[in-house]
Amino acid sequence: MSKSLFLWIVASVGIIATDAAQAMSCTDYKNICLSKGSKEARCAGAWKQCMRTGTYIGPDTGKNHGQADKQ
Repeated sequence: MSKSLFLWIVASVGIIATDAAQAMSCTDYKNICLSKGSKEARCAGAWKQCMRTGTYIGPDTGKNHGQADKQ
């Protein structure tokens, strides 16, 4: 099983298991980023910024996904 497939599965399960009203974690967003084929360095940079600020900004789109749990 390739790394990206594994991360996609983990991210999918995380999204399904997460209640819509509950914030996702920075790590959840990073895994989604990786599953979409973005470069690991870009996803890691967005994750680091999320861990500092608590807000996840998509590295490829620049979309502000809002508050995230610093995990």
